[in-house]
Amino acid sequence: MSGQFTAAEAAQADAARAVALRACLDYMHVDPDDPNVERIEREFMPAAKAYLLGAGIAEPAEDDAVVGPLYTLACHALTLHFYEHRDSVGDEQALPVNARPIINQLKHSAEGCL
Repeated sequence: MSGQFTAAEAAQADAARAVALRACLDYMHVDPDDPNVERIEREFMPAAKAYLLGAGIAEPAEDDAVVGPLYTLACHALTLHFYEHRDSVGDEQALPVNARPIINQLKHSAEGCL
């Protein structure tokens, strides 16, 4: 049964995704009934994680109490940034001021410097 989730594991993963989405929506001040929520979950949150991975920052383990909160904050800030600038065409916006120091700290922690 390698590579397959049990029903309980799938339900647990769904619950964790729902909690993560709700936390991000709270950070963004977006109502859970907003019609853009599906797009936030499907596009902008994964884009934030992909951005961090491309910067050399892997998603930490769930029980990582040191790096985990910083990673979550960086994901929320980037998700909000991508959401707010979703209609920008040909006008690249700088990353949010609060995200850069967090990303730098995460990069250093990924290199064993935390």
